[in-house]
Amino acid sequence: MAKNAERFPDLREFIKENDQRLYDFCHYMLYGSLAVDDLALLIFRDFGDEYRKTARRSDSVWEPVEMRIRLYQGAWEHIQRNLLAVQYSWTVGRDTRPLKTMDEDLIAAWQGKEKNSARVEEGATERLARVDADLRAPVVLRDILKFDDEEVVRILGIRWGVYRHRLHRGRLEFRDGLRGRPARLELSKSASA
Repeated sequence: MAKNAERFPDLREFIKENDQRLYDFCHYMLYGSLAVDDLALLIFRDFGDEYRKTARRSDSVWEPVEMRIRLYQGAWEHIQRNLLAVQYSWTVGRDTRPLKTMDEDLIAAWQGKEKNSARVEEGATERLARVDADLRAPVVLRDILKFDDEEVVRILGIRWGVYRHRLHRGRLEFRDGLRGRPARLELSKSASA
């Protein structure tokens, strides 16, 4: 048992390596929610229990990528539960007209104007939050947090083709949001009406 404990680094070291990245994942997925700090702590607490159990097993071997994937799989489960609770409370009697209005083109505002960078960055995060969570998660994990494609597939628990489709659609919706255009789904619905 003491031999096995030497193979696994201290849990605090592992958390220190992943705390900002996990917090960013929660922040981008739950933008505007006050529960991000509490959720990150809950995720680390739950993961800590699993980490200690794995470290105590005599047949376990330290695999940092596998442990990181487990951490983010747990985070994704917590985020989905939180999103369901938020979605349920927001959809009852919510006026969605402001979300469908045309916004400023943030890409044009960003080019050559350093004084607007904080406003543009906050606007980009807000526009990313408008992308559906199933499409946003691959974009956040792959493009912002820089996970490998195979890691993202395992974290989200989806097939390769579904991942590629969601990543592509999420990127398109985010780009349209940055340009101040309504989502493509709304454009196609209005064109067929």
